[in-house]
Amino acid sequence: MPNPALHDAVTLQHFAVAGRLDVLDNCHGHLPMPRWTDTVHDEVEAGHHRGYAHCGPVLQCGWLGTPVQPSASDLRKITRIHIGLNEGRPESDSHLGEAESIYFAEKTGGLFVTDDNGAYDFAQRRPGLGPARVRDTVYVLRDAVANGYITRGDAAACAATIRAAGRHLLRTHPATLTASDF
Repeated sequence: MPNPALHDAVTLQHFAVAGRLDVLDNCHGHLPMPRWTDTVHDEVEAGHHRGYAHCGPVLQCGWLGTPVQPSASDLRKITRIHIGLNEGRPESDSHLGEAESIYFAEKTGGLFVTDDNGAYDFAQRRPGLGPARVRDTVYVLRDAVANGYITRGDAAACAATIRAAGRHLLRTHPATLTASDF
């Protein structure tokens, strides 16, 4: 049986701003739950309340399902991941959604999907995930092309739209992605 793919808020918003949440649905909607966490949901909802138009469509994605809520026994492990993501600063609220997503990806044997450079690097170094189970927008777009969900041109257009909206893909990708990159 396949394992879940847990998405962070950054990646969900990338696909939303490009109008291509269908790509994530095609690539991950058939996988088991969970697909996002309670904190990721709250981050997207907060963006929606601040007027970010691209957050509304994320909140309406039925394929994301109910966000997973950590139990009391999960919180200690999530806190350790959160502290690691924040380089030892436990008081920071940043990266809590990523910490939860990493935890549940590890717990379920699933994937962690993020475009946050620090969270991506951190998750790749974790023995419970490693490079084979950490993905980003460009990887998802390549997977969508390989599975025939979109064309190479569609993938390049999606990446260009994300960047044109002032959003950032992982620093490892070239400044301009063309159809041949997919």
